[in-house]
Amino acid sequence: MPTDASGLVGTVRLARRDDDLAALDEGEIAVVELPDLDAQHAQTLIERRVAAVLNATRSTSGRAPNTGPQLLSKAGILLIDVTSEDVWARLRNGDVVRVEGGQVFRDEVLVASGIELDEERTANDLQAARDGLATRLDSLAANATDHIHREHAMLMSGAQVPRLRTPLRGRPVVVVSRAYDDAADLKHLRRWIRDHDPVLIGAGPGADVLISAGLTPGIVVGALDNISDAAIKKAGEVVVTTASGMVEGPERLERHGKEIVTFVSTGSDDDLAILLADTNDAAAIVHVGAPSSLAKLLEQPPTEAARMFVARLRAGAKIVDAKAVHHFSSRRHAVWPVALLLLAGVVAVVVAIGVTPVGQDWLDTIADRLTDLGSWTKGLFT
Repeated sequence: MPTDASGLVGTVRLARRDDDLAALDEGEIAVVELPDLDAQHAQTLIERRVAAVLNATRSTSGRAPNTGPQLLSKAGILLIDVTSEDVWARLRNGDVVRVEGGQVFRDEVLVASGIELDEERTANDLQAARDGLATRLDSLAANATDHIHREHAMLMSGAQVPRLRTPLRGRPVVVVSRAYDDAADLKHLRRWIRDHDPVLIGAGPGADVLISAGLTPGIVVGALDNISDAAIKKAGEVVVTTASGMVEGPERLERHGKEIVTFVSTGSDDDLAILLADTNDAAAIVHVGAPSSLAKLLEQPPTEAARMFVARLRAGAKIVDAKAVHHFSSRRHAVWPVALLLLAGVVAVVVAIGVTPVGQDWLDTIADRLTDLGSWTKGLFT
């Protein structure tokens, strides 16, 4: 590196995972991939006192008012959104690079470039995201209000919601949507599903997610165009949603010997599956493929986001996301309380036996044997 080179010089450290972030050293240039960089990750980078952060994705997309970029800029840490492709292949741990004007040089050869996010830019991006979120929230509120007014009877008293042959009262159900980490969430729930035997509900294409995971949907809910022949064949019960009350192509159901059950309503397969489970008195509703944040919910078309919001609001405390169930069901119990309990049980048994005449004889014999063993051991060293 030339001695008169300007810009920031440091050692590259690739940090793909949270554990890598925690292992960063002071003065390093961290290469990360953190979309919509949040305050928690930013604080970790600040605490590690890195010199610069090269983010292989957009630090602020505008979907949510994330404060991470502004925290880094206020802490004096250079942040660059790298736009070059294959930055993970171009840079390696231990590379000494120079960063200037959004460009990254190794041995004075340009290896990556991007957009430098200074304090003014991060402040403007944050304000724009806040303004955009406020607009989307206003749209969500307006659409949700309109949906509640039009579907008041269904939402309040369950009017027109079909009663299912499959009993749900008092049972947990898992509603599977094809979205947002559906396959991974379902994989993490396999043990919980095995232990609790919930009713599995495929919301439209979500039924194929269940089948791909080797599970059989007890109920499939959705517009007929969204339900595959494999899902119709394997499902225990099929509920076809329709806005008009008419079902086009009923022969697909008849061919597989399925009774036609219709759910007359507007809405997506996902929110109607939740509404169906709630109205049929499911004890709990675990949603696989649910939007994991408000920002992700608001990414959906306004009317769909509003219906999903209202459906989850109606289900209330019954509904929980799959990630939360996985978090609590996968918590490992410490071994030492169990070992201590077993030890206490053994001691209690020994004490109980010791107070009996037979137990006294056993204890006297054991004491004599231990005395003989001690004398023999002592004789080895004298």
